[in-house]
Amino acid sequence: MVYDMLKMCVSLCFNIINICFGGKLPPFGSAAVIVEDNEQYLVVELPRKRLTLPGGFMNWRENPQQAAEREGKEETGLTLKAGNLISFYSCPSTSWWNMSNLSFVFEAKVVGGQLRKNMEGHPRWVTEEELRQRLDKHTLSIFEDYQEYRLKKNIHAA
Repeated sequence: MVYDMLKMCVSLCFNIINICFGGKLPPFGSAAVIVEDNEQYLVVELPRKRLTLPGGFMNWRENPQQAAEREGKEETGLTLKAGNLISFYSCPSTSWWNMSNLSFVFEAKVVGGQLRKNMEGHPRWVTEEELRQRLDKHTLSIFEDYQEYRLKKNIHAA
């Protein structure tokens, strides 16, 4: 809850600064992962029972793949190896409480570590059915792209 409020305050400040600069500030870069193992998906359960994919904003001098792996570890405790890029997404700000960003989403595999709670939420494994029921509209479209990517990958492997 406190973390959510902090993110909202940062977004509000950034959006005010952006208005002062005539809306000329670029979007932030972010990266996320989709991890599938034994027909379950790795997610972070946020306050108010929301689910999201592990990911977050890129650090200075960090490429999207590095950011995806770092954020995955920070949010889940698991060491992840990011693989192929599934796609990238433009996410314009829709309110004072979020920031515009360009997000890169990778498939990833677990290569070590143990699940652990963090200040953002509880990492956990969920079935596809639960994932589809609880993701927001934007993240569900990313998951649909992953399903399409996986299907094409399996067709080419056959």
